[in-house]
Amino acid sequence: MFGLCLLLMLGQANAQPPEGEAWQVALRLKSTGAHVQSLPLLEGLVAKDPTNKNYRYELALALYHLGRDARSKYHFNRLLGAELNTGQRQLVNSMIVKLNARKVWSGYLNFNILPESNGTKQTEGQVVIVGGFPLQLDDAAIGKPAVSALLNAGVTYAPTLKPGVKAKFSLNAHLKYSSQEVLRDYQLIGRAGLSFNRDPLKYWEGGVKLGTRMIADDPYSDTLGLYFHHARRVGDAGTLRVGSEVSRAFRRYGRADIDRMFLNIGYQQQIGGNASASVNAFVDVSSTDQAVSDGLRQGLSLSGSYSFDGGLTASVTLRGEIDRRSGISPIFGVARKDHKVGLDLSLHHTNFTIGSLAPQIRFAIEKNNSNIPVANYLNRSVSIGVTRKF
Repeated sequence: MFGLCLLLMLGQANAQPPEGEAWQVALRLKSTGAHVQSLPLLEGLVAKDPTNKNYRYELALALYHLGRDARSKYHFNRLLGAELNTGQRQLVNSMIVKLNARKVWSGYLNFNILPESNGTKQTEGQVVIVGGFPLQLDDAAIGKPAVSALLNAGVTYAPTLKPGVKAKFSLNAHLKYSSQEVLRDYQLIGRAGLSFNRDPLKYWEGGVKLGTRMIADDPYSDTLGLYFHHARRVGDAGTLRVGSEVSRAFRRYGRADIDRMFLNIGYQQQIGGNASASVNAFVDVSSTDQAVSDGLRQGLSLSGSYSFDGGLTASVTLRGEIDRRSGISPIFGVARKDHKVGLDLSLHHTNFTIGSLAPQIRFAIEKNNSNIPVANYLNRSVSIGVTRKF
């Protein structure tokens, strides 16, 4: 099926006018203000030659005039990695500043279908060894395939209070539905804060976070916390990001509350106008009277994205995580320690789109090694969703 889609995409690409003719027609259309008509031509040109800074700049500018800010900013950010002279770089930076300044309302909506080989993320073995003796597992403790529907949506209102200062109010929903009730997870998160962007190469944001969560169709917790984000340009094409959060989850039905401190740091480098590389790390400390939930998580991920000639874009992420719990398991007699590794591959094609969205297919594999035998698992998944990064 995916191979057929690729053939259809390539067929669409071959139906485009010759490159030189398409470029001249696109420029004429843009000069008369016909940005909508110029858009498919510019998208086709960028797909054929993703390192061409002139094609990408005109596409980003057309998207800017059409008010498609998320896509426009994606292309202007890509241009940071291209070979630009001083004037061109200043122009690209000024457009990014304009996009940030004029953004008052923004939102996103992503829907994914997620089939998994081991959706419950438990051992697939039927017998584990406890204290040297075999233990027959109940069916509920054995990993099973699952298919879930994921919906991620959000809206942000950011009115300007004065130049470089905005109020920010956001509401985000993360919803996971499955026929298996235990896998259902619904989260609603609201934030209210201030952002500061007086220096166009630096960004600061902080505020209050409120959230509520349901698991397996039952109320699970309410969250209150503080958050902070900072980003700054490093060199011509790099971005450093730091984020932190301090929160308390008030859990229901007699479960102990959880105090959480979270810190993440990441760096992204735009390369050549058609690629990027990034590294991200996080530390997550949970403190609670329920010892099996008390502990420390640490993670590191390496990612890369590359747009090939012809319109195919591939993104790869390699990730690792260590999770240590302080409490002793009453059954296994040890404090739980997990080592998790995963590999994700995402593909989409710029000539195969639905309006301002491009269908994206994602392949993932995740392996968890734990000293708690029932938590050892291997999970493979394929999800189909959409992206605006084209």
